Amino acid sequence: MQPQDTERVLNGYALRTPRRIDPEAQTEPALTAFAGNGFLVLVGDRQVTDLDKEIELALGTEVTFLKLVALMGG
Repeated sequence: MQPQDTERVLNGYALRTPRRIDPEAQTEPALTAFAGNGFLVLVGDRQVTDLDKEIELALGTEVTFLKLVALMGG
């Protein structure tokens, strides 16, 4: 999710001035993107498909967010 008042840079976004990101403002767009298959969430070796399901995280569990993008010409 691109926070407001940022510019796109290689591998992400840069804040024009350092500040805290408002999690409340970022929650709704993130939930909408997840519901629309905008990204995948992997916890360990399993894909998260239901955000209401509790997940037990052990020390060292890897959580991965994969942004899905359409390929050109397809």
